[in-house]
Amino acid sequence: MQPYYQDEAVTIYHGDCRNILPSLPKVDLVLTDPPYGVGYRESGWDAEIPDWLPTARAMADTVIFTTAPLTLWDYPKPDWVLSWHRPASSSRRPDGKFNHWSPVLVYGKWGCSIDIISLHAIANAMPHGYKHPCPKPLRLFTWLVTGTEAQSILDPFMGSGTTIEAAKALGRRAIGIEIEERYCEIAANRCRQMVLL
Repeated sequence: MQPYYQDEAVTIYHGDCRNILPSLPKVDLVLTDPPYGVGYRESGWDAEIPDWLPTARAMADTVIFTTAPLTLWDYPKPDWVLSWHRPASSSRRPDGKFNHWSPVLVYGKWGCSIDIISLHAIANAMPHGYKHPCPKPLRLFTWLVTGTEAQSILDPFMGSGTTIEAAKALGRRAIGIEIEERYCEIAANRCRQMVLL
């Protein structure tokens, strides 16, 4: 399979992760932000037990991913649930009030003694050129990587590349998969602008 982008630390594939995952080697950590709560239920992305998770769990000792308070129950019971506290968030609950936390599900080992991170909503702001509808803060994903001993990291829902940027900045190897080519290009550009530590 031909990578969309590759350097000394990062490999990016453009395509559907459900087709690409079976051809990849095992990694230490799968870290991702899969689509949830965005109306993809008909296509299988928001299924009750997402079909990518068993494959991800078979290819890594640890799988960590973000989700929403209402969608965390759609997944099998995790080994632990971390909390991303988001003060000043504009995210809404079903009753119209504000939601200020997001669960992060952990399957496997988590090494940090603290299981909550607090990042103000402004920390979620991304440079204008990333133009992704649901960006996650680099500090959040850096914290998640450092909570493990993983040297190889896979993000099957790469988006604009936050996981691979965090991994590369920490001197880890990373593989990203993204179904939308415009986000592959954004992620590749992020990698091109970095210097490997």
